[in-house]
Amino acid sequence: MEINLTPSKLIQLGSQFGIYVDPLDAEILCEDVINNIQNLDDPYLTSTPPPIDTKNRSWWAPKNDPYNAISVSCMVPPSCQGILSNLTVGVKDAISVAGIPMRAGSEIFSNFVPTSDATLVTRLLSSGATITAKTTLDELAASPRSTTSIDGPILNPHDPARVAGGSSGGSAIATATGVVDIAIGTDTGGSVRGPASFCGVLGIKPTYGLIPLNGVVENTYTLDHVGIFSMTIQNMALALDAIVGKDEKDPASMQAAGKDDYKFGGYMDSLKHPLHPTQMTLGLLEEGFGDGVNNEIELKTRETIDNLSDAGASIQSLSMPKLAEHKALKDHISYAETAVHWRARGAPYRKGGSVNSTYQSTFSRRAQEKEFKLGRYYKSKLLTGCYLLDSNNGQSYTHSQAARSQFTNEFENLMDGVDVLVTPTMVGLPPLVEDASNPGFDTGKNTRIANLTGLPAISLPNGNIDGLPIGLQLIGTSFGEIGLLRYTNAIQNFTPN
Repeated sequence: MEINLTPSKLIQLGSQFGIYVDPLDAEILCEDVINNIQNLDDPYLTSTPPPIDTKNRSWWAPKNDPYNAISVSCMVPPSCQGILSNLTVGVKDAISVAGIPMRAGSEIFSNFVPTSDATLVTRLLSSGATITAKTTLDELAASPRSTTSIDGPILNPHDPARVAGGSSGGSAIATATGVVDIAIGTDTGGSVRGPASFCGVLGIKPTYGLIPLNGVVENTYTLDHVGIFSMTIQNMALALDAIVGKDEKDPASMQAAGKDDYKFGGYMDSLKHPLHPTQMTLGLLEEGFGDGVNNEIELKTRETIDNLSDAGASIQSLSMPKLAEHKALKDHISYAETAVHWRARGAPYRKGGSVNSTYQSTFSRRAQEKEFKLGRYYKSKLLTGCYLLDSNNGQSYTHSQAARSQFTNEFENLMDGVDVLVTPTMVGLPPLVEDASNPGFDTGKNTRIANLTGLPAISLPNGNIDGLPIGLQLIGTSFGEIGLLRYTNAIQNFTPN
């Protein structure tokens, strides 16, 4: 192996990684580094799993797609029969499906075709599902706007002048319009629940680590979740049964599996035992209302709560005055982790080598091309993270993660004595496309709570205002998905028409 390293280059290299190299020591350190590298065996000699056989898979450009919901139409048949047999699934185009192009809404992945399936895709296919679409998303799954995708704005099926919500807007639309029975999205601050609310469907973000992230484009690793869209609670339960569970390729999944309260499965069976309102204890999170929340949305939400109370449910008013601080914590973490992933050039340092090598090489090569065009929104987030890491040696990230742990403990203590917390899902109606591009656009007041804490949350339709759907959000306890599904199944009967 030819090693092109000189003392001056070593000094520069150290500076890039925050390591001071004294010029007086540079020559001897350079010799040490060269010796270390020369003593390494070639990692490329290690065998890797063969690519998946994709001969029976096909894809084509979407047709009749008025809302820009589909990135690629495809036919990926199941590998065997199972609980999802005869159901079609749309997969967000930031999740690898071997043999099917994946762009993740960005030029960085143009012409990229994965050679392996994400773990959740393998589980879908082995459960009998047929994948018929890769769904559109905001660039690299990093925006709630529906306007940052290389494919153009993602439009609301209830009013195409408005957005569908990001970043998983295409998955919500495909579900709402019946293009697929179930759709998979990702959620880092509300990217499943937001579009679900705006498009009038069910959307769940399970407990952190319950669904493996292997094969999912990284956005903010400690906040990233995979979620599910459906029109019925039954299909959602079936999909959860199919894809949850630990995966040795994903450390987040293994960490979740090691927790004392870890549990999974039995979701469809749980729906056989309906809840009556007299069995319900709900907490009304007062900070999820009021300031910044559309008045009509608040009234609709409280109407549903009053209906449940009248039917015998126990409603407790809960307050957490420090709740507003969670936005800064989430943003600090998100900015920093995005920048770190970019600096690593897509290398799977947190994922135990589970990222396909072709993914990393594509990411690294395109990210360094001068002519490569990264969208303004994503680039500004990325550079913000770079500044935060550089200006204080990453200490804002360290402090934010410590504060996050404290916030999570306080939030879980707040929930002691209630089964779920209730808020409106979104603070406003779906904005017009031109308004969603405003730099101050923010819809995650109530949704990002569950990403920061890692707790499960679901959005269910809660009527409409002027023909535009709105959602009701339920936040559950850690690994409390069964409770969320049962509550949702019952509460659907008490929402406004």
